[in-house]
Amino acid sequence: MDTIDNRPPKSILIVDQERFSTLIAKMLSGKFATTTATNGIEAIKWLRNSRPDLLIIEESIPGDGIRFCELMGMSPSFANLPIILLSVSPSSDGILRARAAGVNTYLAKPFRPSELQNRIDAIFATTPSQAASQKPNETPDEDRAEIIKERLKQIEGLPPFPATHAQILELANSDISSSDEIAGQLQMDPSLLATIFKFVNSTAYGFQKKVDSLKLAVTLLGLEEIANLVMTAQVFKNLGDYNGGSGFDRAGFWKHSVGTAFITKTIAKKLQTEVESAFLAGMLHDLGKVILDRCFTDYYKAVIDLCQEEQLWIGDAEHQLLSLTHAEVGGQLATEWHFAEKYLYSILYHHDPEATGRYQRLTSLVHLADHLCRKFGYGSGGDDTVPELHPAVLDRFALGERGLAILAELAEKELENASSFLSALSSG
Repeated sequence: MDTIDNRPPKSILIVDQERFSTLIAKMLSGKFATTTATNGIEAIKWLRNSRPDLLIIEESIPGDGIRFCELMGMSPSFANLPIILLSVSPSSDGILRARAAGVNTYLAKPFRPSELQNRIDAIFATTPSQAASQKPNETPDEDRAEIIKERLKQIEGLPPFPATHAQILELANSDISSSDEIAGQLQMDPSLLATIFKFVNSTAYGFQKKVDSLKLAVTLLGLEEIANLVMTAQVFKNLGDYNGGSGFDRAGFWKHSVGTAFITKTIAKKLQTEVESAFLAGMLHDLGKVILDRCFTDYYKAVIDLCQEEQLWIGDAEHQLLSLTHAEVGGQLATEWHFAEKYLYSILYHHDPEATGRYQRLTSLVHLADHLCRKFGYGSGGDDTVPELHPAVLDRFALGERGLAILAELAEKELENASSFLSALSSG
């Protein structure tokens, strides 16, 4: 007597032009439960609430099929999702990018139904059901971090770590380095040098006389501060210069980043804690947003649209559509770029300072500064919300209503200096 298989059919999401996705769905009818989408945005929205067992996607879809695969590979919830990538004209570069993105197999069009069926059978013979495997929120934190970090390395168009900053930082941390060596390193990059002078002579520092000697700048500000300015300039240059067509407000993003940096430093001085690290921690806290917008423009536009449509905080919208957040992406970029550990933690946990076991004071300062910068409407965090302050942050710094009001007043005044600095940054 034959055994009756009561298991539900495996689920397949097909992303291609309408007539092709419909045709493929007909090829597979009766064997699988199929869903079709005509572009990457439709697909990402469907995935918001569903997990297929297999993804079949055309390389040339609106939203870029390989970019979609890179996003799926970087998302801990979908990193193990089997993918068949279709292409009318496969290229060696496309095949290499597809493999790096985690695509299981590449199938050239046109193909016979039996060819597609054989690929599907081979995948399902070795891959457990996605629907029955871990749910999106069940991936352990350490596994999520490793998945994002490893996939981030493979993304095309991600700029390398700013080399000059690495060299300056090494000199700054050396017991035998001098201001002459720092100056000599910066002299090798005239454009960067000009930007540093604009920073130093902005009203943010308030020197009465113009500083036109790099040696004097190093003497006045210190090696670590100069290294922080170099990092700020290079991150802005390396990550800010790209052609993006999303609804993400890049000018507003950099304004918010600079504002948060100045507020973080102001609060740090008032509370007499983490003063040297505060500015750069504030400047870098939202780095993951610009990475997502730069590398996954169409999909990040969908995130921004969702924020506006449902009045969501951007972190919630990212998690719902992308199954990862800007804090996770920024944190793993910090790992890849070998940032100091304190900046890695302040980027990764600035929305939840209690979740980090280390550098809680610095991370809490950034959390508080980000809140105040949003409250003042200085720049844009990508959405219109003002996330609540974590109660533990107020407890950590023993801040009542009066103390918080004093910090807010100081922070708002400091934004005038932030505007001068932002002008120097934008013209650098």
